[in-house]
Amino acid sequence: MKQALCLATAMALHLGIAESASAGTEPLVARDMLEVTVLALKGDRSKALEMLSKGNMLFRQGDVFVYCIDGRGRVLTHGLLELVGRDFSALSDKTGKEFGAYILINSREDQLGFTGYYLPKPGGSKEVYREDYFTRVSDLTCGAGYYTTSDRGLATDTA
Repeated sequence: MKQALCLATAMALHLGIAESASAGTEPLVARDMLEVTVLALKGDRSKALEMLSKGNMLFRQGDVFVYCIDGRGRVLTHGLLELVGRDFSALSDKTGKEFGAYILINSREDQLGFTGYYLPKPGGSKEVYREDYFTRVSDLTCGAGYYTTSDRGLATDTA
């Protein structure tokens, strides 16, 4: 019953996400997707991870996507498939920012953290500025983010 309720709630939240996924609303969409992910993982973890791995639209809309990292720091799901299986803590961007370690160290259950870093878009090779919300769900660290046109100085790391 609890699982069905959580998944139903996630689906209802998704309706709001789908309606708001337009230019300029990416931060809200990313945050909402992460909240849906938390609900889905708490409801039926294995089903949620399967849906994440398959790029289900609950967890991905264009360049806005959710990712999850296991307790050992290995990427379980990610919009950049080449990162799946890699050590997330070892990831850094073109400026040298060790964003993977930052996210893993600062994720907390029932709290949203926020950070910005450079990462290629899916299908691309040039690193583009990205801003992410992140949290912990049991032994998983999950995040959702969006790409912006530039580092506008808006992303102040918070955890």
